[in-house]
Amino acid sequence: MGPNSPWSEFRRGWRPLGAALVGKVFSFGTIPIYLVGVFTIPLGEAFGWSRVEVALSYTIATMTAASLAPLVGWLCDRYGARSLVIWGTVGYGLGMAIIGTSSDWLPRFYASWSFATILGMGASSIALTRFVAGWFERKRGLALGILLSGSGLAALILPPFVATLIESFDWRAGYFGISALILLVGVPVLVLGFKDEPGRQPERPSNKNEAPAVAGQLKPRSGFGLAVRSRTFWIMAIAFCGATFGFSGLISSFAPILEDAGYARPQAAALTGLIGLFIVVGRVGAGYLLDHLWAPGLVFVALAIGAAACGLLTFPEPPVWTVVCAAFCLGVSAGAKFAALPFMIAHEFDLASYGRVYSLIMICQAFVTAASPPIFGLTFDLQGSYLQVLVLAMVLLVIGPALLLLLRRDKGESAQA
Repeated sequence: MGPNSPWSEFRRGWRPLGAALVGKVFSFGTIPIYLVGVFTIPLGEAFGWSRVEVALSYTIATMTAASLAPLVGWLCDRYGARSLVIWGTVGYGLGMAIIGTSSDWLPRFYASWSFATILGMGASSIALTRFVAGWFERKRGLALGILLSGSGLAALILPPFVATLIESFDWRAGYFGISALILLVGVPVLVLGFKDEPGRQPERPSNKNEAPAVAGQLKPRSGFGLAVRSRTFWIMAIAFCGATFGFSGLISSFAPILEDAGYARPQAAALTGLIGLFIVVGRVGAGYLLDHLWAPGLVFVALAIGAAACGLLTFPEPPVWTVVCAAFCLGVSAGAKFAALPFMIAHEFDLASYGRVYSLIMICQAFVTAASPPIFGLTFDLQGSYLQVLVLAMVLLVIGPALLLLLRRDKGESAQA
């Protein structure tokens, strides 16, 4: 492997990438969505809260994150990602312990989630993906896919771990156990392996009057203001928001759907954990393909696969093989979505404004992400079934990503490596 090989980036950056992967596993953007379903019924049994009341904790955390996203994006662009991620991970570990001390007073539970999100906001996907994008250029898609597979690892490991703690002790043990993992595993790995990206010249000129760095290469859009005014930005925002509704609601409701269908809680948690395994496949696989194929077409196909998961879960008593197929479709599709978003942002916009552009799309998605789990829970509370909202999610997972086909057909720099 020569020094000019695209794969030489991994020889140089494997350790920072590995540390970022661990940071993603224990980040505020990963843990809530995969654990809200595991805690839904135990909290209801402990305090008499409805499913929509429990799901609103995720909504509050998401909206707190959205309100802070512009600040985090600006700090990331201005000062770099390392300190943000390390201190954010420490804060989120402490925040999980605070949630574990909640009482039956619902506002306190919500306030604990909001406070934990504030403490952990630095360790966001904005900072993590910007960090990895700075280390990798020619294999950026694959590197981002590996990083974001951390969510899949979390979904594979954490639900069974938490369910076991809840069954052996109580729901508080679940939060305290997560806190211990973050502080005793996540923080040391980040401190040892998370180092600033190597010095390099900007990949793309930020001055609109400058020439592209490579002759004959199309120049990406640059600048935060131009991004917001561009057709591409809004196509991406609407398309990913449509898919986000289905993914957020379905992942958070997967375990309760299975328990309603007659599966025991540990079995439902284990089957929910399969989503994480398939998310790893989706993120790494999509990341590799993004370096070689037209991203909008690839993403449309991948996200439309998620609609099949909604259809499979509409059966009243789905057998195990059906649940596994649903977990596969959901995991691969969600994995591809999260790998594609940062890749497409880095491709379309200057890295100098990456954090701010990502933060604005994150705000757009946050409203949908915040609303989706409560809508799923409210549908069940009112109708005793998730059927209607599953059909809605199925439609949005096809129509939303189809908008990406309107984007121009050209390849990013990494595809030319």
